[in-house]
Amino acid sequence: MRLWVAATVVMIVAGIVVWVLWSDTTAGMGIALSLVGIASVIAVSLVFYVVGRSEDAERAAAAAPPEPDADDEAPAEDPHPRPALDRRRPMPPRRPS
Repeated sequence: MRLWVAATVVMIVAGIVVWVLWSDTTAGMGIALSLVGIASVIAVSLVFYVVGRSEDAERAAAAAPPEPDADDEAPAEDPHPRPALDRRRPMPPRRPS
């Protein structure tokens, strides 16, 4: 990552140097604009890469199951079971309104 950032900074500096030294020629201006343009694209790509990596790390941390606490006990059974709800027929579908 540091290599990419360093290469981007070097390209921008080189583009500025070429522009200052050979701005009176078309080739010099073209080379300077190309260097700065490519460096800008790399810089924007690096920003998106860093943001994507941080989002991936955040999702991975959120997806990890929480560690169970020793204080948590298994939920007790329902003190008032309702077996009639288990035996009854399913309700017919509702009409669209």
